Amino acid sequence: MATDTSDVVKQGYIRVRSKNVGVWQKRWCVLRRASSKGPTRLEKHFDERSARSALQHKTILLTNVSAVSRLRQSTKKHSFCINFNDGTFKWFLSDSDMDADNWVKLLLQECLMSQPGLATGEPDVLSPGIQKELQEQFRVHLLPTPKLDIFGECLLQVTHENIYLWDVANTKVKLVAWPLTALRRYGSDPTKFTFEAGRHCATGEGMFVFHTIEGEKIYRKVHQATLAIAEAHHKSKRQNQIKVRLIPKLYFNLNVFSKGF
Repeated sequence: MATDTSDVVKQGYIRVRSKNVGVWQKRWCVLRRASSKGPTRLEKHFDERSARSALQHKTILLTNVSAVSRLRQSTKKHSFCINFNDGTFKWFLSDSDMDADNWVKLLLQECLMSQPGLATGEPDVLSPGIQKELQEQFRVHLLPTPKLDIFGECLLQVTHENIYLWDVANTKVKLVAWPLTALRRYGSDPTKFTFEAGRHCATGEGMFVFHTIEGEKIYRKVHQATLAIAEAHHKSKRQNQIKVRLIPKLYFNLNVFSKGF
């Protein structure tokens, strides 16, 4: 069965450096832009055939990228790196400098520039109507994990900055919070909602699985919130860039003004 390619920005074979043993593994990678199907992400498939067949793959969320850059030739030829806000990074290796430059250009465009999903009618999670919806809580069943002492039935809430867990018996007791910017990936199916927390979360790194029949609804709320955070980050960065460009011009004008006297 062929997969949907409407949100594909670039795809092809590149080598990915494994996190644990440092081995370069050749994988078919697919860069997908933010859309109603999910946030900006990089999918890693074993090969091109498995990508076409929609078989199991791994996903790198690109919602908290801080930088994308080429590595020095002395480090590895045709290589580039994606840095994340939590201090982690991913190394990649292309077959040529041209291909590496193209990957870097498109990653910068999708990760650090305007998010297309927001420009095509995605709801603004910060609008008053959506803010009211953020008060909604979902009854979920948290599976046991070594990262938390708590498990079982609880209430899950998604705000514009965090995922919260509340005590189901005493709904005013907050059990734990995960910043959306520190999530590495998330997903849902008809019976559960799952996310992977980064090391900057209070729980540390780890997978958290919640049994619920409302997984898709929770996923949409998390997706909308992460897109809004990315858009806010982009606007702030653009404003700072404008200020930096104006400072030299202002300094020049002040010099001319002072010389007139």
